Amino acid sequence: MKRILAFALAAIVAMPALFSQDRDSWRERIRSERVAFITEELSLTPAEAEKFWPVYNIYRDRKSDAQKDIRNAYRALNEADRNGSVSESLIRDYVKALDSKSGIETEALKEYQKILPAEKIAKLYLAEEKFRMQQIHRLHHGNDKDGHRGPAAEPGKGPRQE
Repeated sequence: MKRILAFALAAIVAMPALFSQDRDSWRERIRSERVAFITEELSLTPAEAEKFWPVYNIYRDRKSDAQKDIRNAYRALNEADRNGSVSESLIRDYVKALDSKSGIETEALKEYQKILPAEKIAKLYLAEEKFRMQQIHRLHHGNDKDGHRGPAAEPGKGPRQE
């Protein structure tokens, strides 16, 4: 009986780590697919890719962090609204988070212009949206491009926004 209890306890303790690995693996796969997709869509030369990807990754991370700030500010504002305790500072925090994200995109464009011609920058923005729409399509249909069931097809394993 003690063995069964010990095994059950170990399984419960290990579960979050297993799901975390699944999520990390999923995120890494999406990142790899994004790199391949954008590289192909932009027809990046090796020299362009060498300069472009470090800059892109910096701004992608900054945009992701800004999106998290927007979500957190929204949740705080929403919670305050439900409790009837909305304050000017919560509203300002939310708007500041929104403004911050657009500022990051403006900075990124300036850096991209140092590396890529205008045509490739335009293709970048189009490719990002095209990739996003493909991911949404895959999530709605529950299969990846190879027909494998993805995280969204498994209950409780939906993706999280990057």
